[in-house]
Amino acid sequence: MNQYSPLPLTLERLWQFSLQHYSVRDTKEACLHLQNHHQGNVNFILLLKWLDEHELAFSEEQWGQLEAAIDRTQNLLSQFRDYRRKAKPHLPDTLYRESLQFELQLERQQQSDLVTCLNQLILTPQQGEPMTHQYCLKQGAKHLCEHFYATASRR
Repeated sequence: MNQYSPLPLTLERLWQFSLQHYSVRDTKEACLHLQNHHQGNVNFILLLKWLDEHELAFSEEQWGQLEAAIDRTQNLLSQFRDYRRKAKPHLPDTLYRESLQFELQLERQQQSDLVTCLNQLILTPQQGEPMTHQYCLKQGAKHLCEHFYATASRR
């Protein structure tokens, strides 16, 4: 029997998982497409991918709790990301890299908020559609469902 327990999820565990999966070109492109064209949240989809890989789920009612957990950082993160993109041609490389680092700190804070919220939810064994699939459908990105499902099922 496997002694490994994925819970409680820690920020460091989710951060490392996210870095590993986001470094895969196809996953990064799908995440960015979800973010830029469907108002999806990369940290949210990566958390859901983590849940899919551990065959865990939460109830329909709990979606709102997780979405509310990122409200605090989402607006700031979106505004900063837009500013950084617009300022890129006008910034020296060192300042641009510092702005990327600050954005990563905001991303990490958002993941911390998600982890704190998730650890307060009652998780159940996954039945039915993967969490990433449900999220893609909610965001109107059905064409991305298969990508996240395919990568989740390659364990």
